[in-house]
Amino acid sequence: MNYKEVLENLGYNLKDHGAYWRTNAVYRSGDNSTALQIYKDTGVWKDYVEDSQFMPFEALLKKTLNTNDGNVVKHYLKDNGVNIGVRIKQKYLLKEEKTYPEKALNKLVPHHDFYLDKGISKKTLEDFKCGLAMSGKMYQRVIFPIFRKDGRIHGFSGRKVTDDNRPKWLHMGRSSNWLFPYYNIKEVRDEIMKKESVHIVESVGDCLALYEKGVKNVLVSFGLNISPTFTSKLALLPIKKIFISFNNDNTASVNRGFEGAIKSIFKLVESMDFEKVYFIPPEENDFGEMNETQIEGYITECCNKTHQNSMSQVIKIAKEMMNRNKNGVNKSFTSSYNKLIKKNTFYYGNF
Repeated sequence: MNYKEVLENLGYNLKDHGAYWRTNAVYRSGDNSTALQIYKDTGVWKDYVEDSQFMPFEALLKKTLNTNDGNVVKHYLKDNGVNIGVRIKQKYLLKEEKTYPEKALNKLVPHHDFYLDKGISKKTLEDFKCGLAMSGKMYQRVIFPIFRKDGRIHGFSGRKVTDDNRPKWLHMGRSSNWLFPYYNIKEVRDEIMKKESVHIVESVGDCLALYEKGVKNVLVSFGLNISPTFTSKLALLPIKKIFISFNNDNTASVNRGFEGAIKSIFKLVESMDFEKVYFIPPEENDFGEMNETQIEGYITECCNKTHQNSMSQVIKIAKEMMNRNKNGVNKSFTSSYNKLIKKNTFYYGNF
C-alpha cells in the first residue's frame, strides 16, 4: 500500500520520523507540522491536537475528503492503487481510554499531614485536589487526579504514605498520555503562557516543591522517559524554552537522572527547535530536598545559562555515557548523539 503517495496527493507534507511520519492536519487547514502521527506500515494515525485515539487510515481519508460515505473512500483508494483490505496491526488500535467524572474524587479522604511535613502547604494540596484513598488498588496512597482537556479525569498518580515494600508511586491510566498538571490548574496554564517556558520534572513531588515556591510553569514526565505523546503535546504549547530538570542522583555510581535527561533531550531536539531545549538539573537529588534559596538559585540559572553552555554539558555527559558503556550503547543513542553534535556545530561551531 503506497500510503505516502496517497497522502502527498491529498496535500500532506510528511516529515520522516523513522517508523512514522509527522504532518499537519490538512482536513482543518492546520499549520502545525507535528499535529498528526501516521505509521508508515499501516496508515494508522492519531491527531494530537484533538487528542484523538489511534484510528485506521480510512478514517483519515474520510476526514480529508469530507465524507462519511465509505464508498467514496473505497473508490478513491482504488483509483490510487491502494489495497483497502490491508490488516491493521492491533498494537496501534488502542481501547477507548477510561475516564472518570470529577465527583469520583469525593471518595478520597482529605489528608495533608504527609505533605505538610514535607513543607507543602494546605493551599497547594487543595489546588492539586489530592486526597487519601482508603480502599482499592490505591489504598493508603495520596492520590493526585490527572485531568485532560475536556475536564474529565483520565488517570491517577498515588504516593504511598506507609513504610512498606510497595512501590513509592503507583499510576492508574496511561501515564504516557498525561500532561500534568496543565489541565488540573489554570494558574499552571497561565504561567506557561506568561513565561513562555516550562520546567519538565520527574515526579509529582518535584512539581509540588516548585509550585509551593511560586514556580508554576511545571510539567511532570512521570519517570525518566518522555513519551511521543508528551513530546507532541509539548510541541503545541507557545513556549520558547524547555528546561529538562530530572533528578540529580549524584550520590549513585551512575546518575540515572542525568542519563534519562540526556535521552529525553535527544528525543526533543529531533522533533522541535534545537535552541528551545535546556538541561538544568536540581542542585540536590530532587527539588523536594532543596530550600527556598536553592530553588531561587535554580531559577536564576534557568534565566542566565546560555543555550550553548547547556548543550556543551549535554554533549559532555552523553560522551561519558558512551565511554562508560562502550559495548552497551545502542545504535539509536549513537545516531542521536551524532545528530546533536551536527546541530550544535551548525549553531555554535566546532565543539
